[in-house]
Amino acid sequence: MPCENRRERLLKPVIHELVDDDFTPRDVPDFGLSVPEYGRTMDNIVQANVDVVIHTGEGQVLLGYRNDLPLRDMFWIFGGRMKPGETMTDTAARVVHRELGLKVEQDRLIVDNIYNIRWATRNAPPEERGYQTILTIMKYECTEEEVESVATADVTHEWIRWHSPTELRELHTSDSDKLHPFLPIILKNAGLY
Repeated sequence: MPCENRRERLLKPVIHELVDDDFTPRDVPDFGLSVPEYGRTMDNIVQANVDVVIHTGEGQVLLGYRNDLPLRDMFWIFGGRMKPGETMTDTAARVVHRELGLKVEQDRLIVDNIYNIRWATRNAPPEERGYQTILTIMKYECTEEEVESVATADVTHEWIRWHSPTELRELHTSDSDKLHPFLPIILKNAGLY
């Protein structure tokens, strides 16, 4: 077994999901707040988001070309905010299915890293106020059948594309404005850059 695989296995984080006995799960709509309410919320709380790095065993990474702030007209991975009552893997599976039509096997999702990110812009007005999120990054290695099945499934991304580590490094070193500066950090920490 290569040293890197052993290291990854030994350092695999554990998610501790603690649920009070009296917690009552409930259905929460995709977007349960009006745009002004959501903007006020973003001014006053830190969001919990889960994003997923979709990749192949050969190191190809799937990226979407985003339509929305804070990543409009840039490549990014797939994800979104947690809903009350969800586990991190619930959120990951829901958002990947929403954005790519891919039904992930939750036991194959691996927690990679957690980031405290302060974004300069946001979708809800006023856009220039930005917002802060605790972003959990998970990794999901696609099977050959899953690679063939992914497609843009909602309006989050204009289009999607598989990228090799070499292509990603070339985009990064060319100072392309299509690659957000956080993305190479996340992919490098995930061992996919």
